Amino acid sequence: MKTIKRISFYALLIMAALFTSCNNGSYEPTSPYINYIGRVDKSNPNFVSFAYPGVTIQAKFKGKSITARIKDLAEQGMHNTFYCIIDNEEPQKIVLSEGQYEYVLASRLKDTLHTIELVKLTESLVGEVNFFGFVVGDKSSDAFLVYTDSPLPSLKMEFVGNSITCGYGNELSSMTPKQGFSPLNENNYYAFGAITARELNAQYVCTAYSGRGVCRNYEGDSENTIPQFYNRTIATRPDSKWDHNDYIPDILVLNIGTNDFGAETTTKILVDSIQFIAEYTAFLQRMRGYYPNAEIICAVGPMTNDDSDLYPKQLTRYSQYVLSAIKNVGGESNHVYYFETEPQKGPYGEDYHPTIATHQRIANELVSFIIENKLVKVEN
Repeated sequence: MKTIKRISFYALLIMAALFTSCNNGSYEPTSPYINYIGRVDKSNPNFVSFAYPGVTIQAKFKGKSITARIKDLAEQGMHNTFYCIIDNEEPQKIVLSEGQYEYVLASRLKDTLHTIELVKLTESLVGEVNFFGFVVGDKSSDAFLVYTDSPLPSLKMEFVGNSITCGYGNELSSMTPKQGFSPLNENNYYAFGAITARELNAQYVCTAYSGRGVCRNYEGDSENTIPQFYNRTIATRPDSKWDHNDYIPDILVLNIGTNDFGAETTTKILVDSIQFIAEYTAFLQRMRGYYPNAEIICAVGPMTNDDSDLYPKQLTRYSQYVLSAIKNVGGESNHVYYFETEPQKGPYGEDYHPTIATHQRIANELVSFIIENKLVKVEN
């Protein structure tokens, strides 16, 4: 009986897919066959908007080809980039272009079932993206989307941070780093958070923005700091309110504070320890309020060190202040942990940011930390 029920269920799925595919294999972004991981704005019925790095679109289809309808809203001449992953094969990079609407993601495939993932590699700094849906096959082929039979991983992780968490400049590797930001060299798929989530078979959400701090940003201003944009679906839009019930992480990793100390260089003013500890503590209290059962990891590194003569003991001060905030909220007895990775050494990515190799090293350390502290169940 169980076997018969299962066959009937999948037959219904195929029938539903065939019925929905009558419109030349065109699927709206609200189609139940399309899954989203990450913060997306579905308020407009015609498209889905998002900007944070790592946002992922998943689908399963039968057919030889698939096309995505995407509008790039990148700013200042920049372009958003994605990875397209077909059937879990090697990712292929797609660079969006102003004015282009349709992107052929795959063609000349075998006329069987396939999976597809679109992963946003670039961050909110580059700009928003509007996704209008998929087109599978063509008028002469029998192609359609189906429900995916692969459930999402049960473990949920979220990484909150700045340029390090975004993957700023990580595709470069040089002892004399290129100065300035280029979207083509930012790859969130190979940032330490995404690597960690894949190693632990977890869902991955990244809520990060380059240059932002806890109290002040890298340039010294206090506009749209991490605590301010964290409640937003789109970081640059104060009106886009995120519902924290839509994604409740089991493990929350905060890599925040680097830019507060980086601002010592741009402003010539040392971090105010009382303010930093107070605001970091307040943010931890907010996180505990949103996610009462989450394991919270407060990460420090790898771009801060104690080597500067002008701004003494930055790493020591940074770690002490974070440890004070952790203590203020109850520490490990309240499931809040301190994780420090050693300062990076060359080669470097853009603007002395970590390379993919350094991100991999940090991810390895973080995975070990999570397992050793028994923050996840490891099956033998």
